[in-house]
Amino acid sequence: MSKILLSIIIPTYNVENYIVECVDALLKQIDSPNEIIIVNDGSTDGTLALVERHYAHLPQVKIITTTNGGAGQARDTGMAAAQGEFLFFCDPDDIVADGLVAELQQVYQAHPETELFCFNSQMFEDHQRQVTRPKVRHEMFGKQPSSQVFSRLLRNGSYTSAAWNYAVKKSLVQQHGLRFRDRIHEDHQFTLSAFVLSNHAWVSQKVYYHQRVRNGSLTNSRKSQEYFQQRYNAFMQAYSTLKMALKDSPLKKEIEKAYLMHSFRLMIYLSLYNGTAVPEYVINAIRFLGGQFEPANIKEWLLIQRPHMFILLLNFKVGRELKRAA
Repeated sequence: MSKILLSIIIPTYNVENYIVECVDALLKQIDSPNEIIIVNDGSTDGTLALVERHYAHLPQVKIITTTNGGAGQARDTGMAAAQGEFLFFCDPDDIVADGLVAELQQVYQAHPETELFCFNSQMFEDHQRQVTRPKVRHEMFGKQPSSQVFSRLLRNGSYTSAAWNYAVKKSLVQQHGLRFRDRIHEDHQFTLSAFVLSNHAWVSQKVYYHQRVRNGSLTNSRKSQEYFQQRYNAFMQAYSTLKMALKDSPLKKEIEKAYLMHSFRLMIYLSLYNGTAVPEYVINAIRFLGGQFEPANIKEWLLIQRPHMFILLLNFKVGRELKRAA
């Protein structure tokens, strides 16, 4: 076993207003030989200077600078340098609560077969830490098969492909050659693969990850048609991986259906909140792929059999939410 339990990899690009708060929160629980790897992705603001001034002297912090290639490439660079048994990918404007490293260490000592360490998360408004809402919501805790954790998150609607919602065993990543290859939607394939290719997960009851919601971030900005096409392509690639990985699993049909229903709803919501029409290729996929499965309730029947009506009903809901938020 490596003496380094955890490598935390932080891709950073022009986050001078947030990076110190992020890293300082991690340093409360990260001592050497555990490590924080900050990958400066060609920042053009004061990010690199801040990082070097505050952390270059610390033995548990590594700073790597690359030319700008996106968060995926930065994470891949961090993975190549990481020495820990587990990898955890933290975004540079978010906050990790105390206790994550201590619980991971306890779990791994008691259950060395653990490949995924999962936990709950919240979102908070920029400059308003007290304004929060749930993000990833686990419903069962402790040692579980990874596929069951994945299935439950899909069914309760809180699954996210974001790479920060788990710590993953590095040997699993190496065994399957997992990488964040694309510049946009780079985590879809990686995260889905981590869940369906691993066997043993541990789910904490704690809320360890706090995701900042800020204006101007990629997550919170207006999306182009190219963005939606790339998002759809990432979904199709991930779905293909899912089908191959689950071909001998008794949960194959259940998880395939849950992934499709979750992904279809998410793609619809993304379009509606963006104020744009749901692309016709998404509607065609709903009819073709969703039509393979028996609807479990009226919502699923509407989604699969009457997607335009389903979208119209959701549009009313989204419109009300946007008015309340205005």
